[in-house]
Amino acid sequence: MPSKEVFVREYTVRAHHRTIKTRIFKFMCKQCDQPTARESYTKPLYCEVCRPPADRTDATLHKKKKPRPVLTKPAKKSTTKKS
Repeated sequence: MPSKEVFVREYTVRAHHRTIKTRIFKFMCKQCDQPTARESYTKPLYCEVCRPPADRTDATLHKKKKPRPVLTKPAKKSTTKKS
């Protein structure tokens, strides 16, 4: 069975990596009401005919975020008077 590595960020536990595995679910399709089986990480609602699996190439290509600009405070002018 395929599995994937996920990074869990929760407030109640320390952040960690977890491997989740797929299972074969037997269920009734919501759209066509046919009994079907499908391999998935969570229980699916639709069969592969009514809703085919998404193309993985788009989901796996994450664009790198632009770096945030560094905001600096302007330098203070010295206001001391020289006599």
